[in-house]
Amino acid sequence: MIVRALKKPFELKVFEALESRITFSSKELKYCHNLKQGYQGEQRFEQILKKDLDDHLLVLSDLRFEIGTTTFQIDSIILSGTTLYFFDVKNFPGDYQYLDKRLYKLPGKEVSNPLLQLKRNETLMPQVLLELHIDLPMECFDVFINPEFTLYQAPLNQHFIFPTQVRKFIDNMNHKPPVTSQQHKLAQHLITRDIGDYPYPRIPTFAYKELKKGLRCVNCNDISININGRNCFCSKCEHEESVADALLRNIKELCLLFPDQKITTNLVYEWCGKGYSKKSIKRFLERYFKSVGNHKWVYYV
Repeated sequence: MIVRALKKPFELKVFEALESRITFSSKELKYCHNLKQGYQGEQRFEQILKKDLDDHLLVLSDLRFEIGTTTFQIDSIILSGTTLYFFDVKNFPGDYQYLDKRLYKLPGKEVSNPLLQLKRNETLMPQVLLELHIDLPMECFDVFINPEFTLYQAPLNQHFIFPTQVRKFIDNMNHKPPVTSQQHKLAQHLITRDIGDYPYPRIPTFAYKELKKGLRCVNCNDISININGRNCFCSKCEHEESVADALLRNIKELCLLFPDQKITTNLVYEWCGKGYSKKSIKRFLERYFKSVGNHKWVYYV
């Protein structure tokens, strides 16, 4: 049973809202790619758990805790009646080699060893339980979720779960003792302890006047939507959706990028590329938002 579902990270939301509106640097492109890849991996693992894990176990996704001045993130937690299991999910594609306690992406590029982060979390997580006055055994694992991942010279007796082992691991989990009222309370305590997104997000610097205006496609992220009656079509990928859905999504992205900006008919008209009439936008805002003020001073929240 999933009691805390995965949420898209704030950083990724910002990068996606800016995609096609500004030109990212090579460093920003790489960081955006890593954010997407990581989120997609966590999504895949949560979907597998939702489908195959029995409801007598509890699942909590994407929690960030603070111990003193130190913060750490847990991608996924499974609670059984006797043990807390936590997982770091890795969505690495391609061929890798484990050599001398180091991880290399073949043919020879060294990458961060996931065991180091796992061991760090293995040290910090008991402190969270201690502060909650909970004494519960723990087990931790790195889950390599990408089906195209291969690790050569994989170490024995390490807490690695490879793509071909995920289903079997979950089958074994389904035989674990069911949660009790104590574990249900612990799950709620852990959710309460979550501090949310990373407090210092790495997002590009941007200004409203520098951003390309228009309706961004939800499928390909390109600003290439054409409106035809109540529906709109992407000229790049041919994705179709209702005008209402496209407007609402792009207005939410405007609010995300500029939270202090008052939402007005003129602002939305410009932000959406002036392809939809001001009269229609005004009707849309009055339907889906609450108006504040009167006449030319009106804005929407």
